[in-house]
Amino acid sequence: MALPDLYMHSVKNLPDIFGRLTEAGVPDRFTHEFLKQLGFTSSNDRAFPSVLRALRFVDDNGVPTDRYKRYRDPEISGAVMAEALRDAYSDLFKINERAQTLTNPQLTGAVKRITGRTGSVAQKMATTFKALTKLADWEATVVPVEEEEPEVVPAEPPEPTESPASRTATLAAMHHDIHIHLPVTTDVKVFDAIFRSLREHFQ
Repeated sequence: MALPDLYMHSVKNLPDIFGRLTEAGVPDRFTHEFLKQLGFTSSNDRAFPSVLRALRFVDDNGVPTDRYKRYRDPEISGAVMAEALRDAYSDLFKINERAQTLTNPQLTGAVKRITGRTGSVAQKMATTFKALTKLADWEATVVPVEEEEPEVVPAEPPEPTESPASRTATLAAMHHDIHIHLPVTTDVKVFDAIFRSLREHFQ
């Protein structure tokens, strides 16, 4: 079922840890060592990387996801958290669409019914969820996702093509007709003289 089987032993530092995520750089992997570098060395905080995995802020190898990076934007961090909780605790929201408004005893009862967990474990799971809901913006309906604009490459104009009509017109403009009116004669020398003159002038 879609309900993280995890909990924090203490949720006291949860707001501060998530606050540090928006200030620190994005690590290659979110590890316990990185958590210590952020200043949280208590054993009560050791489950935090598992919380990030459940919320899909990091993948199974601890590599920060797009959701982690979007959360770092203070303008939308609350909306991103609401998105993550609805995703990770979907079975809880199936029981009550406004699960974030349930009291701790009500949440504990819901966790017991969904997971079969009992006692302090169910109570801590409910407490962890309740602490996370306080970091979410439940009024936000859209979480902006930055997308790269596709590069628009202007199409090259097609090379001008010569239409058959224009080609014919061009050829017609280069065409010259020469009409020769031969005299009526039986003297071959006259014709020879005429064609010899044409050859000399139109080479």
